[in-house]
Amino acid sequence: MPVITLLTDFGTRDGFVGAMKGVVLETAPGTQIIDITHDIPPGDVEFGAWVLSGYWKLFPPATVHIGVVDPGVGGPRKAIALEVDGRYLVVPDNGLATGVLATSESWRCVELTETRFMRSPRSTTFHGRDIFAPVAAHLAAGADFEKFGPLLKKPLRLTLRPPTRGEGKVHGRVAHIDRFGNLITDIPADWVEESWRFEYADRPLGRLKRTYADAGVGDLVVIVGSLGTVEIAVREGSAAKRLGAARGDPIIGKGPSVRA
Repeated sequence: MPVITLLTDFGTRDGFVGAMKGVVLETAPGTQIIDITHDIPPGDVEFGAWVLSGYWKLFPPATVHIGVVDPGVGGPRKAIALEVDGRYLVVPDNGLATGVLATSESWRCVELTETRFMRSPRSTTFHGRDIFAPVAAHLAAGADFEKFGPLLKKPLRLTLRPPTRGEGKVHGRVAHIDRFGNLITDIPADWVEESWRFEYADRPLGRLKRTYADAGVGDLVVIVGSLGTVEIAVREGSAAKRLGAARGDPIIGKGPSVRA
C-alpha cells in the first residue's frame, strides 16, 4: 500500500487538508495518508524544516512526504520533488528540505514543471492541492521520478549558523522550541560528555544529566534529547518561559578543564 505523509501550516478548520487528501485519493486510490502535523506556525519554514527532519527517515522506503509551508506561493519560488535515500519529498523550494538534505546519504532533485502531473486549472494560492498533492500521488502510484521535470542541482537551503567546537568548548544555538517549552539545541550529543556544564545568556544551567527525572520538579535540566542533540528543559515546566528563550539564542557548553 502506498504511503503519503502530510505536514502543513494549514490547521484543520478550513478544509485545506481535506482537499489535498481528496486529490491524492482520486489519483492513487488506496493510498495510506498519514497526518504528521498541520500546526506549523503560519509561514514558519525553519520550524517546518526542523519537524520534517525528525521523522522522514523513520518511514519505509518509497514513502512520499509532502511538506507545505509556503509563504511564497504563487511567486517565483520553484516547486520541487526529491528522491532521498529511497524516499520522496514534495515541497516548495524555499528551504523546507534543509534538514532532510543535511541528514541524507544521497539525493537527487527535480523541478516540477510537467503540468500533466498537476491539476488544471491551477490556483496561484493553493499549490498544496493543485501541484504537491497530485505530484505526490503520481509518485506513490509508481510514476518515473525523472518525468516530473528537469534535474535541479542546488535546491534552496536555509542559511543557519552551524555549531562550533574547540579547546573544550562548544557554541550552539536553540534550533527548536517544542510545545513543552524544551529548548532543543543543534549541539550534537557526541560533542559533549556528562561532566560538561552549559550556560544560556551567561546563566549557568549545570551539568549534563541522563533524564528529566534527574532534576527536581521545577528545576532546569540539560539532557541529550530524542533527536541526539543537547536539550534544555524544566522538569514539569517550560524552559522557554523560565529563560525567556527564543529560537536562535546561543548556548555554550564547557568541558571540565575550561574555566568560566
